[in-house]
Amino acid sequence: MMKPADVIVLGGGIIGCALAEELARHGQRVVVVERGAIGAEASSAAAGILSAQMDLERPEPFFDLCQAARRMYPRWVTHLEQRSGLSVGYHVDGILYLAMTGREEKVMERRMRWQRKLGLQVERWSRKEVQQHEPSVDGKIKRGFHFPTEAQVDNVRLMHALAIACRKAGVEVQEKTSVRRLLIRGGAVRGVETDRGASEAPVVVNCLGSWASMGGVFPVPVPVEPARGQMLAFQGPKRLVRHAVMSDQAYVVQRRDGRLLVGSTIEHVGFEKALTLEGIHGILCGLRHMSSFLNQCAFLDAWAGFRPYTKDRLPILGKTSIDGLFVATGHFRHGILLAPITAKLMAD
Repeated sequence: MMKPADVIVLGGGIIGCALAEELARHGQRVVVVERGAIGAEASSAAAGILSAQMDLERPEPFFDLCQAARRMYPRWVTHLEQRSGLSVGYHVDGILYLAMTGREEKVMERRMRWQRKLGLQVERWSRKEVQQHEPSVDGKIKRGFHFPTEAQVDNVRLMHALAIACRKAGVEVQEKTSVRRLLIRGGAVRGVETDRGASEAPVVVNCLGSWASMGGVFPVPVPVEPARGQMLAFQGPKRLVRHAVMSDQAYVVQRRDGRLLVGSTIEHVGFEKALTLEGIHGILCGLRHMSSFLNQCAFLDAWAGFRPYTKDRLPILGKTSIDGLFVATGHFRHGILLAPITAKLMAD
């Protein structure tokens, strides 16, 4: 039996670590149990695009949640950078969405109208204006929609900073540790049993992302499944791409060192973490419709990750029917953005 804790967090991705750090800063004894390495799954496989407007279809509670997360992000980033001594590459460069068809243009026109009514910034650019602002875009597009207050972050560096902040706050991080079962007595959680021993705690939070159902071991159904996303990386001239550029077929974001991250697929294939010719071909074809800039770039890397997907594409946050047992998962493509607000809400 290991030392008792106040809270055990299952899963060392960005959601679990953000929650653990938030709790520890408020005096809680927190243990994070991670079967692999901290941030090694979806949190590091992402592109780090923080979209709180561009891909949200209507004004609803989830939209409000994303807006709240965006407001929190600058202060959260400053806190993590100060605690860790690392820069996490946070920049408000905006997102440029490229409408390739008349249907896509109409969809974005409607989105622009309701967001402007809420006081949010959305700019409608002609093809000529798109090329003035983003010279790398030379494909056949109908129109561009620019969301200037959207941001990006280097999610790999962000996870490194968050891991350091967790440890500095006193979080006990147990990597390469697998959960065997939850300890439940009298309808209340009492801790977890792992392959390294048992840990006692009156509160356990399932932040296991795509693995939240724990292969049927978790005592409460969690309707989440993995959605595989394949990604590619290239090296190109700096400032080749000035915004996060997106269409319905592909997206690209460029880091300050010139690396270009290109994605992504959404595939429901279970836990088959593989790169496929079909997936890579689809990404490259989507990008080719937007731009020919890859002619100037060298291929660097390719990988795949699993995003926690729910059928309504909404996260699952809150209590379960078992006293002391909580769930925070299902963030799908918004996990990096929603980490600080999820941590605050769940900690409260």
